[in-house]
Amino acid sequence: MEVIKVKDTDIQSALDTVKRQYGSEAMILEIRKKRRYVFGPSYYELLIGIEQSAPKSGVDNLEALEKAIRRLDAAVSALAVKEDELDVLSKQTGFSKELLIKARAVPDEDWKRALRQYLSGKLEFVRLENIKFQSFPKVFVLLGPTGVGKTTTAAKLAGYLLLTKNAPSGFVTIDTFRAGAVEQIKLFGKAMNLPVEVVRRPHQMQKVLAKLPDAHYVFVDTIGRNPREIGKLTEIKMYLDELEECVPVLCLNAGLKKEEMQKAFDHFNKIFHVEYFILTKVDEAESISSALEFMAENGLKTLAFANGQNVPDDLLFPDAENVLDMVGLSL
Repeated sequence: MEVIKVKDTDIQSALDTVKRQYGSEAMILEIRKKRRYVFGPSYYELLIGIEQSAPKSGVDNLEALEKAIRRLDAAVSALAVKEDELDVLSKQTGFSKELLIKARAVPDEDWKRALRQYLSGKLEFVRLENIKFQSFPKVFVLLGPTGVGKTTTAAKLAGYLLLTKNAPSGFVTIDTFRAGAVEQIKLFGKAMNLPVEVVRRPHQMQKVLAKLPDAHYVFVDTIGRNPREIGKLTEIKMYLDELEECVPVLCLNAGLKKEEMQKAFDHFNKIFHVEYFILTKVDEAESISSALEFMAENGLKTLAFANGQNVPDDLLFPDAENVLDMVGLSL
């Protein structure tokens, strides 16, 4: 048997083609209703089985065949998700229509459960103290655009480790460009009685670590850069290359759109191969749905959410259940 595809935007036209070209012995094996793009125009694809000896004559049972096709078409249409319904659900949840389709979050069905199941399988949360290092101290490098709160986040993380794990940290800043940057991190260090070192040249990095013998953790505060300025990001990478081992952590503002987060991540990831992530300024964002979608699509391991200016209190260590509740997906 030879299998042939017949495509047409109109089911009747497709049937006429079958009748005209392949005759009564042609068997319709399958009918599919498809789209060329996610929201493009739909068309029908008929799989036709042709016996090699089949004569090309009239189709005697065409009426019965058409009835069967109409029933199948009605079933397919009932399963199809209308674009306007997706628009409503997308605005309601804050997630893109593309994600809703991937999650099979169909309106009028149990879309909350579908979304929860999909996102739960994609989101990953880890504690920074559980990250394995071969060397000591454990060095975390905070990266991100200007103004995302890297310095404050570094102080929160150090405060958390000191208060809950009795693990002292040290700060290293290479941000000698921004006005008041060194003074700000020195104030945090003084408040927690933790050492602060300033590095002005890449070759000084390893020597500075030797000045922090009591630190279990070291947080490197970097210069905020426009992600598109690859040359500037490469300058930061020169400092990291001097370290025996470190973990880059990308910090992004929760108020950004998913597309903005993705562009920033793509630029930083080219240089630093980012695996870990911190979402900052959660308290200022109307919704974190876009951020969760970004995290899920990129498989990032999230260390924390920063949700205020108070050091060290305004720091969350969520799990999937927590964040799904935050976007209204509680069961």
